[in-house]
Amino acid sequence: MGEKKIILFGAGDFGRRALEYFGAKQVYCFADNNPQLAGTDVEGIPVRSFEQMKEICQDYRIVISVNTRIAIVLAKQLEEAGIKEYDLFVEMMNRAAVGSAKLTINYVTVFQKAERWLLEHSVPGAGIINNTDAPEPYPEVTGYFIPSLLRWGYRELALTYARWLCSIQKSDGSWYDTFDRAPYVFDTAQILKGLLAIRDLYPEADDHIKRGCDWILTNVDQEGRIHTPDQSQWNKEDTSDLIYLYCLSPLYKASAIFSIPEYTQKADKVKAYYIQNRMDEIMGFRLLSHFQAYVLEALCDLGETDLARRAMENIAQLQREDGMVPARRSVNWVCSTGLFQLALVWYKLDELERGNRALQYACSLQNQSGGWYGSYATVEGEIRAFNEKEYPRYFTNSEISWAVKYFLDALAARCQLEFERHAGQFYDFVDKEDGRYQLILAACQQLPHGGRVCDAGCGKGRYVRNLLEDTADQSIQFSCVDISENVLNAYLPEDIRVEAHQGTLTEMPYPDEAFDMVYTCEALEHAVGVENALKELLRITRTGGKVIVIDKPKSAAGFLPIETWEQLIDDSILEKVSHLLGCRLEIARNLPYDVNKQDGLFDAWILEKGVI
Repeated sequence: MGEKKIILFGAGDFGRRALEYFGAKQVYCFADNNPQLAGTDVEGIPVRSFEQMKEICQDYRIVISVNTRIAIVLAKQLEEAGIKEYDLFVEMMNRAAVGSAKLTINYVTVFQKAERWLLEHSVPGAGIINNTDAPEPYPEVTGYFIPSLLRWGYRELALTYARWLCSIQKSDGSWYDTFDRAPYVFDTAQILKGLLAIRDLYPEADDHIKRGCDWILTNVDQEGRIHTPDQSQWNKEDTSDLIYLYCLSPLYKASAIFSIPEYTQKADKVKAYYIQNRMDEIMGFRLLSHFQAYVLEALCDLGETDLARRAMENIAQLQREDGMVPARRSVNWVCSTGLFQLALVWYKLDELERGNRALQYACSLQNQSGGWYGSYATVEGEIRAFNEKEYPRYFTNSEISWAVKYFLDALAARCQLEFERHAGQFYDFVDKEDGRYQLILAACQQLPHGGRVCDAGCGKGRYVRNLLEDTADQSIQFSCVDISENVLNAYLPEDIRVEAHQGTLTEMPYPDEAFDMVYTCEALEHAVGVENALKELLRITRTGGKVIVIDKPKSAAGFLPIETWEQLIDDSILEKVSHLLGCRLEIARNLPYDVNKQDGLFDAWILEKGVI
């Protein structure tokens, strides 16, 4: 006799997922306690009542297909009816997640899926949604998403977010929650972070920033404690006003920009109050990991890194080998965004290995949609004790926008730290007969007098060092950009014709049309968001100027091992960007390198901006 067909107990969203997982051929029917569903069908599969299921259950495999909270109730219902043999779909998914966490995660793939989720869930003309069960734009998350968008090359979307936020600010300077019911200090501060990050692109934000800071100060008492006008959206068990430490960095930044000392004075008072009076909470991991990480990241940003490190040492004792950290000290489930945030804090504390493990585990939980639920079960083995500690209860069935934000931040921090750690390993020499260098030199020699050149991802400056010697036109100026400040400070040539700035290929620290030529050698493969990186390089290139990309093409797969956050360059991406931005694209195949090697490892893509 073959394997029993399945009855899925629960015909809602989880039931549909279970149907997709098992396949329609394996599912006999659904069962559901909702009498209105009995006699209907879901995706062509009939729905039976619980009483009908009891009559036939011995011939089928019962799988409870609801979220973790309801699964407890349905399991008890089955056992009270004498049905002892059943499986939990959430448990099966958990086993798959635990197994996948042990595998190598391809961060480029995770990024691309998360990127798609972000774009699909941004409300046109407004901001990012709250969560998939509340798809209205969420001011708070929209605000602190802006620096993440800028970091990954989404300048126009960041500007859209900023304009919308400024348009909905209240007359007293505050911002309200998703449903426009009440003002929140925490939400207002996160919005200020976004407006401060984008004010150079959107100077109209300045007045809104000052009014928001002024309003926050009205909520600080004489001791330095912050009192928000409303806390109805807070879960009192999972959070506390300690998270107001995460509201102080915009006050310090605004104080420095606008020369308003009162912002610093009040921020100092708030910081002192919470550190002096809440040390047990800071050190004790009593909050949901999402909120605990707010506090710990705030300490890093406020210069209290020793305190943050001590608190993270306590959390590190709870981290499993596969990277999992529980959502709270006393539970056996995870908060997705909390994991990303803890990874981010570890990166800020130079704890690369622990951060990598937390990031990998969190990425392994990504849904097919590209998003993340707020929490996931992590129980290994059969669940039969109905222990509340085993069941997640933070947005268990809806995808939250802030998980995507903190994934992007953690991935960016990982890339930054990886390069800082390995800066000394960068090549510091390129032979002048090398075909890659010769191509760039030839392009430089065609530049007009006083031309400006940008070396994007310059590393130790091996190309610019040669160009300084070989360009006959001494009026050409060179700008060098790299993600690693260690490289910029230690290796670049000291020359009046060279300037250097820290930056990334998706966030270049220059205005539009600043350069006659931009080149990038063996750096685009590290950008993760390749398409946005190309658009950013073209943004800072003048119309008629050139962007030269020298890198490993997709056809070179297998020549060398690549990291999980690197990728070989696909012609189709260059072709797409060229078409979108009206560029002429020329591809030079099989460049010689190391003087006499020519084995297909390097191609060059030359984009002439705005000539088509």
